[in-house]
Amino acid sequence: MAVTDNDFRLLVADDEPGMRQLLESAFKDQGFRVDTASNGDKAIELIAETEFDVVITDLKMPGKDGLAVLKAAKDTRVDTQVIMITAHGSIQVAVEAMRLGAQDFIAKPFKLAEIERKVARCARLSRAEAKEHPSEPAPPPDTGIVGESPHTKQLLKMIQKIAPSRSSVLITGPTGTGKELVARAIHDASPRADRPFVALNCAVLAPGVLESELFGHEKGAFTGAVGRRIGRFEQAHTGTLFLDEVGEIDPNIQTKLLRVLQEGEFERVGGTEAVQVDVRIVAATNRDLREAIQEGTFREDFFYRLNVFSMRVEPLRDRPDDIPALVDHFLRKFGAEMGKDIAGVDDNIMDLLRRYPWPGNVRELENVLERAVVLADGPTISREEIPPDMFFLQEEPEPEPYAVPDSASLVERTDQLESEMIATALERFHWNKTKAADHLGLKRTTLQYKIKKYGLE
Repeated sequence: MAVTDNDFRLLVADDEPGMRQLLESAFKDQGFRVDTASNGDKAIELIAETEFDVVITDLKMPGKDGLAVLKAAKDTRVDTQVIMITAHGSIQVAVEAMRLGAQDFIAKPFKLAEIERKVARCARLSRAEAKEHPSEPAPPPDTGIVGESPHTKQLLKMIQKIAPSRSSVLITGPTGTGKELVARAIHDASPRADRPFVALNCAVLAPGVLESELFGHEKGAFTGAVGRRIGRFEQAHTGTLFLDEVGEIDPNIQTKLLRVLQEGEFERVGGTEAVQVDVRIVAATNRDLREAIQEGTFREDFFYRLNVFSMRVEPLRDRPDDIPALVDHFLRKFGAEMGKDIAGVDDNIMDLLRRYPWPGNVRELENVLERAVVLADGPTISREEIPPDMFFLQEEPEPEPYAVPDSASLVERTDQLESEMIATALERFHWNKTKAADHLGLKRTTLQYKIKKYGLE
């Protein structure tokens, strides 16, 4: 377990002198460069002055607490790994610590060997990540993400910022928006780019099959298991595992996934041997996982482990500025595949494509243009190559605001104002009722009642 890299830096923040001395002595013996702080304010000062690979911090300290130390560490260096120790453990504090990016959470009293094991794992991960970083910054890779809208530009900027980290990423957005493309872009821009990228759609597999797919199984684990099978985690070792439709995973399997995220190890189905892996998790869902937590179908602690970084891919109808660039991209792609030189689309067709609501998002646009290139006889796409129903499927017009008559009562005027405020909040938060309710200061059940009352569904 000894560490020979003298540049590996560790900070111990605890107001108990005995605990500081114990941890300082133990980790110095293992080759760490150890700094100590007797309170949260001193720890935050040291973090501002020095880059630490690992921070071990007590939760309850004079001045700033351990959560403030955790936040300061992550703000200064996103890949600093933080272990929270406390005698005041609770699931609420653990969830908050994980939401802010803690690597682990351990309650006093604990055995020294237990925290040594956790820090040793952090050290291995930190050294592996440092080794993967090139000495000279590489040019940004071609992500395959196309568009000129402010949303897409911000998405690309975010990818470049979070790619060097090994922290988990949760990508949300409707079906067909390109969430897997974003996941691949994060992998390709990371130090793991030359390592495996393994994708798994969690929605299409029954729980028993999904467990075997993720963790593998041993010979004889179940009927038909005629030999050992390596699962997706082992296939993705040192690389990235993309879990699509993560919101559909059975809660029992969520528990096992949480252990992998916390400990970096698991057991194959039917096995007892712990298998250690170094895998970055990128997950995607079109569900509102906060609603799923309230419904009891998604574990809150698992959500915060996944949601270290969150990214949302907006529906195509909300970013029409991306459409011209996407059209050019798909015309070049399908033109090359079919040996056709397609220069573009007629102006009236581009106008149609920008106004069309795209219920199937980017995937639908891709299919429409593939069809158009197949049918095209000339250098441009015209009306004849576009599906006829697109000319009849128009966006529903905005409903006319209800005109309150001058004779309306105070109750009627108040109801109208409340209806407009609720409709605005629902639109702002893309019909995420939990977020809209929080914004309006309502209980979610109250919001649901008022949506029905005012006919906003």
